Amino acid sequence: LFMAAVVMIFSSLRHRAAPLASRLGGNVVGRRNMTVLPKSFLQGFYNNVAKTNSTYILFIFGGLIVGETIFGTVTDSIWAGKNNGKTYDTVDWSAFAEDDDDEEEEEDDE
Repeated sequence: LFMAAVVMIFSSLRHRAAPLASRLGGNVVGRRNMTVLPKSFLQGFYNNVAKTNSTYILFIFGGLIVGETIFGTVTDSIWAGKNNGKTYDTVDWSAFAEDDDDEEEEEDDE
């Protein structure tokens, strides 16, 4: 029963997406072959990246590394901006400096 409902929902969405894909300039042939990307782009991607397993895996790992670097940089900068003055690196420690004059005077007296 659940699978039938899921199939009906996706079937309905697929039928509604066909006019949108054709308006966006996609190559729509019937209702099963819907794509919004131009055919030349897909052929170029396949010929340059996805044709062999090794280049496809290298593309995926490269994308993961680049994506993680960008995501980490952005989230670290947001965190630093929100917590400015609250972390160890950004606290002004000169405000907590104690005067050591008393200790020096006691040592001189002895």
